[in-house]
Amino acid sequence: MHDDVAMLLAEAPDPATDMTLEELADFQAIAGHHVTFSMTLACPLRCEHCIVSASPDLGHTTMPVEIAERYAAQMPELAARGIRSLSFTGGEPFLARRQVKLLTDAAAAVGIGCGVVTAGHWGKNRRLADELVASFPGITSWDVSIDAYHLDWVTMETVINAVEAARDAGNRVTIRFSYQDPPSDLDLEILARIRAVKGVQVASQRIRTEGRATDMALEVSTKYSPWVKPCLTQGMVVRYDGSVAPCCLNLVETRKHAFQFGDARTRPLAQVHDDFMSHPLLQLIRTVGFSEIWQWLQEDGLAEELSGPLPDDACDLCSYLMRNPAVVTYLQERSAVPEIEARIGMLVSRLFGEDRMAIRLVERWRADPATRPSGLEGYEDYVDQIAGRERAA
Repeated sequence: MHDDVAMLLAEAPDPATDMTLEELADFQAIAGHHVTFSMTLACPLRCEHCIVSASPDLGHTTMPVEIAERYAAQMPELAARGIRSLSFTGGEPFLARRQVKLLTDAAAAVGIGCGVVTAGHWGKNRRLADELVASFPGITSWDVSIDAYHLDWVTMETVINAVEAARDAGNRVTIRFSYQDPPSDLDLEILARIRAVKGVQVASQRIRTEGRATDMALEVSTKYSPWVKPCLTQGMVVRYDGSVAPCCLNLVETRKHAFQFGDARTRPLAQVHDDFMSHPLLQLIRTVGFSEIWQWLQEDGLAEELSGPLPDDACDLCSYLMRNPAVVTYLQERSAVPEIEARIGMLVSRLFGEDRMAIRLVERWRADPATRPSGLEGYEDYVDQIAGRERAA
């Protein structure tokens, strides 16, 4: 069993990584060209560990068809803005099949790749699984979830049917596996079974204490410093009700936090994405992690607001901070200080080649010179050069 545990932990996210800085930067940059749609909180499963508390009786949360049509019509503009991929999640996104079909077909028509995260309940037999996969040609990346809690609601055979149908249709397939820390005997049995499936990837992560999982007696890991790790958001999440989440993990269904982007049903998606990519606090933790935030909290005496050992996972740390209203207000105000905001815009531009935040800042300063911070000689010249290259392209 020791070897099995080591194997599992080797596949799971870990503070020590063999990624190069360039590879890390590429991963961090995903948010600049990726958008996720959370289609519904409805799900045939009602798993004990679900971070969005999905269940069969939440069909009323499903994205209306007319809203999906509205989003689908905006795919050309998103593609023109550099969006290269979309993901669909929930709940169970295939409880909104018509809506997912509208969006994936529209995305594929303009060259945007699509992926889905599903529990695979639709694979009750291979014929049904093949039919569903064939009906979504715009989806080329399939993430199928399985763990000990899913098995209370769906059989392993059903999930494997879904996985193999997606794989045999020529798609990229990843089996997403969640486990307790430390892993149980059942966790290890499931891992051994899914690792035997040929031609797919396995991605493992420990269960997070969000949503329904807050009622579970889970021990939070505190073995490492959480402050040095960057936020690895893979982009904004447009929820079924038009609200927008900053990530697809801990804050995906949480509403009280510092990252608010209005109602995507009433604003162009490209504009919402611009706001997402220009949010100073979000872009700060995305580029350099939480270390500067820790320094701020220490400088102004707010570190005392954080009691007890802190979680060592960046996502867990973020949701921990967001539950403290005083800390949230302070971080919002500090990151919006003009000099700090300008520095963050430059960081994002230089590290990821994402220039929209810096361009918007200069546009704001020129529209209202009173907002222009001092001591930033050359900033506007740099942005003018960027804008010139964009116009030439």
